[in-house]
Amino acid sequence: MKTQSLFNLLKIGITTFGIFFVAGQGAYASDLKGTAFSISLECLNDTTGLFMGQTPTDTSGWQYALDSNTDGMNGNYWVGAAPGKVNPYDISGMAIKETATSVIVAINGNMKLTGEAEAGASGGQIGYGDLFFNMAGKTFEDAMSSGDLFGIHFSSVNASGVQQLGVYSGVQAKTVADSKEGYSVGYGGLTGDGWISYETQVKQGGGVVGYGDLTSSYFTNNGKDKTFNLNVINSGNYLNEISFIAKGDVTQQLLTTGYDANKFNGTQTIAFEFKKSTILKSTPEPASLAGLGIVGLALAGSKRRKRSIVAIG
Repeated sequence: MKTQSLFNLLKIGITTFGIFFVAGQGAYASDLKGTAFSISLECLNDTTGLFMGQTPTDTSGWQYALDSNTDGMNGNYWVGAAPGKVNPYDISGMAIKETATSVIVAINGNMKLTGEAEAGASGGQIGYGDLFFNMAGKTFEDAMSSGDLFGIHFSSVNASGVQQLGVYSGVQAKTVADSKEGYSVGYGGLTGDGWISYETQVKQGGGVVGYGDLTSSYFTNNGKDKTFNLNVINSGNYLNEISFIAKGDVTQQLLTTGYDANKFNGTQTIAFEFKKSTILKSTPEPASLAGLGIVGLALAGSKRRKRSIVAIG
């Protein structure tokens, strides 16, 4: 009996060691499973998202969500890019790595962190909106209404309602699509009726709409409002800072984390890290994939066509 008990203890010890060893290699047991990350350009010409647990992490602990490379809309590029040009209004996807203490986010596309010059837009440029994440197992609107929506302001040049770069809780979101010459409500929104809506423009231009791991329902308030297009933080409670790992070029620091630079086709990689401790102190238990399905968290995306396309159309 003693021999058998000792063997069982040894087996448990080996198993435990194996778990910690694997975790050290990047396969961390997630605290964020069921969390929906989402981002749009300020003009809503492209949108994407990543749903934690939708796809397995790789051996380094990274999870990737690929977006269509033929759904970036712009009056100067139409769908995709003009011959010999790179369309800045295109997001290729998002990747996230979770460790025991932090979260690393990498966003890949053709938009620079400093944005793209656009004479008709407020401030003379269009850039990234803020990154949102929803840990509550609710729709975007319901998470916002209950104070459970988080946001990350990572671009100092966008028209966010907050100024300090970092992570925010209790986020209330707003749209800047109107001032950024984008797919506003008046121009059909994301999936609204009429030829001018974002999805209609992409499809008529021969492109394929993609939202990463999400679907259009998430960005259109679960289908209740097809022009739902909130893309920046309006207000929130500042929690902590972010630390940049890449601001355009893939850095050696990012590669050291095991990030696969060959996953995406974009020319720009924006990557930053933030601590998990603050966001886990006062947040509901992350919902399971099944739970999110039950509450109707239809994973979604959104994009919006520029007013300059009207003249072309």
